Amino acid sequence: MTKIGRFAFSIALLACAGSISLPAREKRPSVCEKRAPYAGPAMRTLSMPQVAAILPDGDMKPDAAHALDSAFSKIQDRLAAPAMSAAVLIPDKGLWQTTVAPSDTPLLFWASAGKIATAVVVLQLVDEGRIGLDDRVSGWIEGVPNGDLITIGDLLAHRSGLFSANEDETIARDPHFLDLPEQLTIVRRHGPLFCPGAAWRYSNTGFSLLGEIVAKVDGIPIEEAITRRIIEPLHLQKMRALRPGGPSEGVAPPHPAKGALIDPSWAGAAGPIVSDAADMTRFLGALLGGRLLKTDTMAAMLHELYPMFDAGTYYGLGLMLFEVPDGDRTLRWIGHAGGTPGASAVVAFSPADNAIVAVAFTGDGSATASANYLLKTLRSTP
Repeated sequence: MTKIGRFAFSIALLACAGSISLPAREKRPSVCEKRAPYAGPAMRTLSMPQVAAILPDGDMKPDAAHALDSAFSKIQDRLAAPAMSAAVLIPDKGLWQTTVAPSDTPLLFWASAGKIATAVVVLQLVDEGRIGLDDRVSGWIEGVPNGDLITIGDLLAHRSGLFSANEDETIARDPHFLDLPEQLTIVRRHGPLFCPGAAWRYSNTGFSLLGEIVAKVDGIPIEEAITRRIIEPLHLQKMRALRPGGPSEGVAPPHPAKGALIDPSWAGAAGPIVSDAADMTRFLGALLGGRLLKTDTMAAMLHELYPMFDAGTYYGLGLMLFEVPDGDRTLRWIGHAGGTPGASAVVAFSPADNAIVAVAFTGDGSATASANYLLKTLRSTP
């Protein structure tokens, strides 16, 4: 087994296709009369890590950069990725970055890792007092099952009980962009999976609803809100927020070994970001450095962490906690992973390394394992 294989651990978080066992239909509630207390596996809580507010623009020292260049080449050779971007940013040491992609499609799709951007915009509106985490969805959007009980916080945390429309078997056979009315038709047909608050279950449709709420509150589509509130203030020149439904010019297309090709724009607010890895590290660094949200709001993103469908992964309000095996210890990362057939991505901060790492590529494989390999390489470099 290769070095990368020994370091790999499996995480499958899909922006455009999900995988999890569903409750039997007869056990699902058709209508809930009230919210339900959480009855799932034990939750976690975590204090927001401290990251320097001012991030370096300079390059990493040559020895470290050379080691990371070599690690990148090994990863790319193993994956045979048609396009790949990776970056490591350390506040007191500089930035390393590399992107290999066709000249006409230089940007990578970050799939569900882009949910961080949607969550930040929603939470900025909370900071501005224009919406609240306890606001009911029915106040903004009609026709949502249990919408008078589901809160904005439920959508952010995936505890709404709403089916994720992209997982419908008919859509899986014929994947295409689903606008919100079509998603809600599918969601109503499947019915609630559980009463709001009772459990955790990933729902891309929940984030589509958040995108629509942003549009109604902010008066502009979600992609414009992300651009004005995040991309432009942070001067992220290689980052774009896609308009739901397309087009996706300049983006390296997913490269699945089999199955239908999914256009990155189909993810909508559930995965709106295309970028290189360097700008993804800058974005996460700005968030954790306190440049985008109030301190209390940032703390809420990690205050209640729900166990996900893969061991060692937990979900807060648009942020994930990863427990990463490292010999006889377990490291904790803060960030988000994402993937779809033919593409994989992750951006995360490792407090133990004081480093932000981001990896995205087209093709099959684990971006999380690749990011772990880059950080291990950095640790072994003087």
